[in-house]
Amino acid sequence: MKNRLFIIKKSAVCLLTAVCAFTNVSLIANATEETEPTEEVATATESTEATEAPSPVAEASSSAIVEIEGYTIEGGMLDSGKEITVKLNLHNTGSSTAATSLMLTFSSASGMAYPTYGNDNQIYVGTIGAGQNKEVEVPLSISSQFVGDAIDLTCKFNYLAGGQSMNNEASLIIPKSGGSTIGVKSLSVSSHAIVNGKSLLSIGYVNQSGSNISDAKLVVDGNVSSSSKSIKLDTIYSGKSYNEDFYLTFKESGEQDVSVALVYTDVSGEEVHTDLGTFGVSVSKETEAEAEDNAVMNILAIVGKIVSLVGVVFVGALLVLYIKKR
Repeated sequence: MKNRLFIIKKSAVCLLTAVCAFTNVSLIANATEETEPTEEVATATESTEATEAPSPVAEASSSAIVEIEGYTIEGGMLDSGKEITVKLNLHNTGSSTAATSLMLTFSSASGMAYPTYGNDNQIYVGTIGAGQNKEVEVPLSISSQFVGDAIDLTCKFNYLAGGQSMNNEASLIIPKSGGSTIGVKSLSVSSHAIVNGKSLLSIGYVNQSGSNISDAKLVVDGNVSSSSKSIKLDTIYSGKSYNEDFYLTFKESGEQDVSVALVYTDVSGEEVHTDLGTFGVSVSKETEAEAEDNAVMNILAIVGKIVSLVGVVFVGALLVLYIKKR
C-alpha cells in the first residue's frame, strides 16, 4: 500500500511539472502574439527651404510601386500668376524590381496650377531602381484666379515593372504660407501602406510670427490608430523653419481617405484650425507569411490553454484520490 501511494505521489509531481512547463510555453506564445507594432516619430530638425529626403515609407514589397516621398518648392510662396518649380522626390518601394520607362502626368482638378508656357503636363522620368529615389522637376504656373490657401496636384505614373505595365497615382496638397502665424510649406502622405505598418507623413512649416508656439498639433481624421489621430509638434520657435516626418498606422485594408489639419493657438490667443487637405491611401493586408505566423501563434496559445486546464484537473483528481485513501 505504501509503495502504491509513493508511486501516485511521484506521478502527480511529474505531471504537475510537465503542466507548468507547457503553461510557460503558452504564456510566451501569448506574449509574442500580443506585441503591438511600434510607431516611431522623428524629431524636428531646423532647415532651410530645401527638404531632406524622408525615411523609407513602409515595409517594402517585391513589386515596383512608385510614390512621392517628399517635395520642395523653388520660387517662394504660392501667389496668383506666379511661376514655381516643384521638385518631386520619387521613390520605388519595390525590393527587387525596377520601374522602367516611367512617365509622369500631372494635373490640377481645381485648375489653379498648370504647366508653364512651352512645357507639357507629361514628363519622362526614365528608370528608378528597386528601393531607389529620383528627383524630377515640375514647372508650374499658378492661376491668376488663385485666392485660396492651397493648390492641388495629382500625379499619375505609368511604367513597366517585370515586363508588366503598371500605373498608380498620388495626390498632393501644396499649402500657401500666406500671413498666418504658422505657414505650411509642404505636406505629403504616402499613397501606399500596409495594415499595422508605418506610412509616412511629411510636413514642412515655418513660424512667421514673433512668438514661440508650443501647443501646435496635427489632427488626422481617418481609419488610423488612436496615436495617429493627434500628433504633437515640438515647440515652434519664432522665425524658424522645420521639416518633420511622422508615421500613420492604418487599422484596416482597402482604399482609405485621411484628412489632415493643423491646430494651434496664435499670438492673439485665438485657436487656429487650418485644413491641410484630404489624401487617398491604398492600404494592403499583412503579408501571407505574417498571417500564417499569427495563425500558428493563435493555435499554440489555444492548445496550451486547453492542455494546461486538462492537466490541472487531472492533478486535482489525483490529489483528491490520494487524500481519500489516506
